Amino acid sequence: MLRVSPSVVAPQLTTEFHANAAEFGFSMGLYYYAYAPMQLVVGIMLDRFGSRRPLAIAALICAAGAAVFAVAHSLEMAGAGRLLAGIGSAFAYVGTIYVASVWFPRSRLALIAGVTAALGMAGAVAGEVVLEWIEDVVTWRQSFWGFAIAGVVLGVGMWLLVPKRPRWFEEVSRKSRTHDGVFHGLGCVLRSRRTWALSCVAGLLYLPVGVFGALWGNWFLEDGLDIASPADADAMLFVGLGIAAPVLGWVSDRFERPRLVLQVGIGAAFAATVLLLLLTPAQKWAAIPLLLVLGLGVGSIVVAFPMAMHLNPHHARGTAITFINFSQMLLVGVGQWLIGVFLDADAHVAHHAAKVVGPDSFSLNDFRVAFLVLPIGLVVAFLFTWMLREGVEHQA
Repeated sequence: MLRVSPSVVAPQLTTEFHANAAEFGFSMGLYYYAYAPMQLVVGIMLDRFGSRRPLAIAALICAAGAAVFAVAHSLEMAGAGRLLAGIGSAFAYVGTIYVASVWFPRSRLALIAGVTAALGMAGAVAGEVVLEWIEDVVTWRQSFWGFAIAGVVLGVGMWLLVPKRPRWFEEVSRKSRTHDGVFHGLGCVLRSRRTWALSCVAGLLYLPVGVFGALWGNWFLEDGLDIASPADADAMLFVGLGIAAPVLGWVSDRFERPRLVLQVGIGAAFAATVLLLLLTPAQKWAAIPLLLVLGLGVGSIVVAFPMAMHLNPHHARGTAITFINFSQMLLVGVGQWLIGVFLDADAHVAHHAAKVVGPDSFSLNDFRVAFLVLPIGLVVAFLFTWMLREGVEHQA
């Protein structure tokens, strides 16, 4: 919910903070600039300390970030709140997957990754739809105070409920870990060419969610396609991802064909993205099914996390999955800023050609040009999948 909530109030925030699209995209993207490098720290902490303490503390950091955002009176302060939220959120998904890797059999990891992603997408839908709905009742500042309170409750709950790692898991981890120090697991991950290829696939496949769904999509749907309830339409992307993630996780576990799952998902996402960018306001009815298909395609990303664990040694599991998350969130942060730069550039050229004086506004064509980053990235992701082996690789 914290990740996607600025997309619902983006026009209000840019007006209130007197920011252009590039400045706003960069400040909101600070969430990802914190989230991405923290992944490397998160992996080491999970491998060393387990999940309970890191997850509980991270939830409290998220709460602090929401509170700072709620009281922000400048874009810089809002960006600081996003930075804190990114630091705390860095533990969420991979921490949950790490808990699953301890307490569930390997044959169920992709399914559990999918179920976890589905729960995350439920939060994204709530962040889009609920926040738009309650805008008439409370201010965006009050909404973020609600997020802060929820973060405190979740932090306490995780401290009380998440179990410590069992003794057998601690023993296995100690036996598989060498004496090369705390960064040995990271070194194993960085030496794997297939892990690097997988990180590129995951990062480029996730771009439509992080760039379109989490920030710029509402604006495109409202100004570009003239959709009356853009948050409801944008939420369909997250609904599709939430449906596909557990289903494709189960398919991957059942047939051991994770590369094929990724390739089919990337193909579906590419087709939906291209068709979405070709829509006109007269065809806006097609936006909802296309966003649903886009989410279904991106849902294939859940198989990347079990693949990363199978590509690396036992003691580097946490580091492997956080490296994948690091790559995808870093690309999203850059992508959010880059779309803002393209939008500002296209709008400036259009205003200059039309001799219009005043603040920039964005046309449908401005959005189309800026969002070309998405289908191009999906083509590159598909090419990288051929560096991955089909089936499950087991490494000691």
